[in-house]
Amino acid sequence: MRRALRRALAACFLALCAGAALAGSTAPSHRTRVDGISEQDLALWGGSLTSSSFAASRFARFFRATWIAGGAGPHLRMARFVVPWDVMGDPRGERLHFELFAAWLRDVEWLGLTPDVAIAQAEAPLAGERGELPRVPGSAALYREYVAALLSYAAAGGEPIRYLEAWNEPNNSGRGAVNLWHPSAAAAAEFTNTAVSLCGRFGCTPIAGDFLDSQYRRAGHPEVEEGARGMGVGYEREYVAGLRRPLPQNWGFHPYAAVKYATTETISSFEHALPVRSLELWFTEVGAYRCQGGRLSGSGTQRRGARYIEALINSDFIVAHAFYYELKAPSQAQERDCPGPGGADTSLYSVSGAPRPAAQALLADAGTAPGPGE
Repeated sequence: MRRALRRALAACFLALCAGAALAGSTAPSHRTRVDGISEQDLALWGGSLTSSSFAASRFARFFRATWIAGGAGPHLRMARFVVPWDVMGDPRGERLHFELFAAWLRDVEWLGLTPDVAIAQAEAPLAGERGELPRVPGSAALYREYVAALLSYAAAGGEPIRYLEAWNEPNNSGRGAVNLWHPSAAAAAEFTNTAVSLCGRFGCTPIAGDFLDSQYRRAGHPEVEEGARGMGVGYEREYVAGLRRPLPQNWGFHPYAAVKYATTETISSFEHALPVRSLELWFTEVGAYRCQGGRLSGSGTQRRGARYIEALINSDFIVAHAFYYELKAPSQAQERDCPGPGGADTSLYSVSGAPRPAAQALLADAGTAPGPGE
């Protein structure tokens, strides 16, 4: 069954590529099943972190008209934000992330999108009244305290978190040896158990996994780093062993490598390692690269990647929700230069508002957005 589906997907992908060659920049007339946007800079579109500036932003209005309610009907339904686990820490400490989170909640409400929040490591230790908080919580109790405060804050503000991703890419090994800024499989499982409990209290839906798929590439592939081995299926199995039963129903996965290399290998490996087959698969983050590791891709490469995303979620896999990362390039510097080693850019629009090939592939009427000075 799986082999037949893979053949069908391959045929579908070849047909899409052939169509791209014949049609050039002509976009498909149908709508993809990508129904969410994962965007860290959404709250900055208006130039400042106020609801009035966001509502006045021409790019925000363009986004709402084109991607949410435009064309043949409603399209995007959900918005995703990755937030440090200690975002509700001492207000005398680092406030930028809290202000971005608070503004994001207001902006998502204005857009009419359903909020989905992914918890992640702190970018730097936070100095608070009780001393420094670590990049990764040292216990499930500490995780519970801070994530409960986050959920409580959102609910009190009238925009409760509907979906909670327990930890963003817990198996991301970074470069070289295992990245100590990410939890062990056992710790990630405990955070997920806690997220399930918190969602029972706050009325959200927990999302388990959220694994980065590049770690599932088999040894021998040149892009698999030495320190990454064991962070795919091995990590997943240890993680599953630490989860309470019944298992969470919803599981996140980030199939960047699947799109980049036009393969189903990583997703199939993830699915086969799960002990239950009746779970909901979410692509909580996925994108088609414009550039990666300092190298720009051709326009055809990003277009093919976006169409392969459509093939993955419409042909070979049953995907409950898919979030594209991200909508808009955040700066002129990123537009001018591909981020250095380790950096990447999958944005649908340039900083000036020009639709990139992925936008044209995913939405027939992607349009040109107003630039920052318009």
